[in-house]
Amino acid sequence: MNLTETNQRKHLRKKIKEWIYITLGVALIAFSFSFFIEPNKLVIGGVSGVGVIINAKIPGFNSAFVIFALNAILLVAGFILLGKEFFVKTVYGSLAYPVFIFIFNKFFAAVNLYRFLTEIDMINIIIFSSVIMGAGIGIVVKYGGTTGGTEVLQKVLFKYLHIPFSYSLYLLDGIVIFLGIILNVQSLNHGLYVIVFMFLSGAIIDLVVFAGFNKRAVYIISDKNAEIKKIILDDFERGLSSIKVVGEYSKTDREMLVCILSTIEYVKLRAIIESVDPNAFFFVVRASEVRGEGFSYD
Repeated sequence: MNLTETNQRKHLRKKIKEWIYITLGVALIAFSFSFFIEPNKLVIGGVSGVGVIINAKIPGFNSAFVIFALNAILLVAGFILLGKEFFVKTVYGSLAYPVFIFIFNKFFAAVNLYRFLTEIDMINIIIFSSVIMGAGIGIVVKYGGTTGGTEVLQKVLFKYLHIPFSYSLYLLDGIVIFLGIILNVQSLNHGLYVIVFMFLSGAIIDLVVFAGFNKRAVYIISDKNAEIKKIILDDFERGLSSIKVVGEYSKTDREMLVCILSTIEYVKLRAIIESVDPNAFFFVVRASEVRGEGFSYD
């Protein structure tokens, strides 16, 4: 087997893994919506929130079909306004999400799982739904997927009106949540619960997306850089870079070493630096993500 075939196999395995995780993430999002969000008429914003509103106002109207229809419309709009590449990346999650909702709705109703909701107070519903949905969204985002919905509108607003994603997210979700309150789909009390849900799920999304990136970027200035370089390269077997810097107080040219280490490696290196050069200046910052040889590549 030549190198090209090996790389192709690795690429194929990577793509299969990505699609499996995206499917798992979409399933978790749909589970949270079907079991916690929709039965309690929590208008959480986005296309899902619109589905809850329509389902509440038109009894018997399946929210899965509403979400499917809205996602389809937004996909067409995205194809026209944002191009083919965005459409291809979005279509799977956009269509899989309502399909999973439909399956879960039928399954939960068939086995009468909804009866357990009467035993769960709203605080626990908010906590568990936000954790499960946040984990699902985090997995989907981490592996390059999307569930479509208002993300299409966010990208359109950014492209044509230059409205940042963070602003458009709260704007669009806020409109849907407000509609849920004024249309009496959810009470003001439920609306406040939804705000808590949004913050909790957002925190979980960040946690999942950046999970596994427990790395530290270490910056070192020392009179014994040569010794420290040798230790990092030989003992830790980590790459490093050097940057020419100027000390503004002393007006002297210095060399600063930069390397990425795990937390455990950093603790060990810190002790070594302090023993090699007690006067060394170094600082460390948390690296949210690290890509490259030795970290994200085999």
